Amino acid sequence: MKAGRKRKPGPRYASGDRVKTVRQEETRRTALEARMRIFGVSLEMAGRDVMGSPLGRLLNWNIITPAQADAGYDFALTLRDYLAASGGQRPSQGKAGFLPALGGSGDCDMPVGIQERARTYMEALREVDCLDPTSPSATSIVWDVCISENDRMRDKELGLLRSGLNAISRVHHRGIVSRTR
Repeated sequence: MKAGRKRKPGPRYASGDRVKTVRQEETRRTALEARMRIFGVSLEMAGRDVMGSPLGRLLNWNIITPAQADAGYDFALTLRDYLAASGGQRPSQGKAGFLPALGGSGDCDMPVGIQERARTYMEALREVDCLDPTSPSATSIVWDVCISENDRMRDKELGLLRSGLNAISRVHHRGIVSRTR
């Protein structure tokens, strides 16, 4: 008899490794159980995509509006694209205070639209921060929820998050209107 733990059940390849679909199903089941336990939702709700991100959960629980959620998703995509194009930087909380530079020498291959939108979003958040100079700032909370995908559920943080998402939403809406004309 072999020493060690028992083999997990399920079909296996000739090499002895478990079949990929079995591993994926087990991973999914574990994630769903964690969502059910952490957020106190049913299996059906845990399986929905909205429970997979902080913005989706806040939208599902009617804490933010659909316009705020859309703006948050666009903000995250824009800033991730910008950071990837500007030298492969990874998004982090320390980058939340930056303003993208315009017309730098290293920005030759970066699409101008991404750079402009990133700058506009960060300027809108900076204006919100100037209105309420307390710590933490709206910029850091929006960055943490949208890009780092961390949950922020305190009342003051939710207020700052809504303010930041409203500022981004106004810019996002203006950008859509100007792109369609």
